[in-house]
Amino acid sequence: MQKEQCFSLGKITKLHGYKGAVVLHIDSSTPQYFKELESVLLEINQELVPFFVSAIGALNGKKLVLTFEDIGLEEAKRLVNSAAFLPMHMLPEPEEDKGFYDKAIEGYTAFYNGQSFGSIVEIIEQSAQNLFLIESDEVQHLIPVVEPFIQRIDHKKKSIYFDLPEGLLDL
Repeated sequence: MQKEQCFSLGKITKLHGYKGAVVLHIDSSTPQYFKELESVLLEINQELVPFFVSAIGALNGKKLVLTFEDIGLEEAKRLVNSAAFLPMHMLPEPEEDKGFYDKAIEGYTAFYNGQSFGSIVEIIEQSAQNLFLIESDEVQHLIPVVEPFIQRIDHKKKSIYFDLPEGLLDL
């Protein structure tokens, strides 16, 4: 599978115990969507390689302990710092017109007062407040990810409609 057909899930950050389990740090504001993985794709030598999960620990914040089939301690050591991916078709479906999974709306067109003002490039996670990074031409906007600012999300048209305070886009 090609990287373009996948989304970034996170990274293997360290070993867990002495039997070959690893810790997957899930790079998402909604890690609970991924607490029951059957497999992941790890980037090894710039190739995506499938690894099948034989055991899974409890989700602790954004950390998930995984044991892969036929992988012992020595092989697991080589997996530390590997980027983890999943196929695009495994992106969670939104539950309502304001619901979204952060990786799923990257690339959506942003609208305010009926006018497009850019595309969502990234959701920046911060301890105090997550931010939408929206870019258009040479302008970047940082919009707080708060429910009152999101009017609606049209997943079919890949559009997000904002109700922003006056002057926020001028900052």
